[in-house]
Amino acid sequence: MRLRHIATTVALSMLSIICGANTHAQTAIYAQATGQSNNLTSGDGYFWGPTFGIYHDSHSLALVHIGYDVRGSILKNGSAQFSSGLGGIRASVVPHVIPIKIYGEVLGGVGFISNGSSSTNFQYQINGGLEYTLLPHIDWRAVEVAYNGYSGNSVGNPVALSTGIVFRL
Repeated sequence: MRLRHIATTVALSMLSIICGANTHAQTAIYAQATGQSNNLTSGDGYFWGPTFGIYHDSHSLALVHIGYDVRGSILKNGSAQFSSGLGGIRASVVPHVIPIKIYGEVLGGVGFISNGSSSTNFQYQINGGLEYTLLPHIDWRAVEVAYNGYSGNSVGNPVALSTGIVFRL
């Protein structure tokens, strides 16, 4: 009888993993400090400011989690500014043996660029990063690297580096 109970439990667990059950659905909010290179200004050429957002990992299959991320940023250098509102898909790998999460994202939305004149354009961003669990619901986003693209202007493809804190709900 006990063996049948164990076999049934194992079979149901495997079925939920194979079917991608939401056993690890998770929502988190985050805030991070961002520095971004660009060619809008003379001088140091870096924009600095906050990036903030929310992500939700809604589907999981073993160690891989799939979901979405929605974020905004306000980056400045003197009177010049890059601001954006982006959303898109994310995938993460959580090994569960060590307290880290490796993730990648593909986002799209609007980017506002101001340097004397201003323009609003389609923006895309490809992100990758590493989070380290500090406490049960708090992660340190140790590093995030973002590759940006803007339509309709000549700012090139700025690269951004970020670090911050994640609060898992």
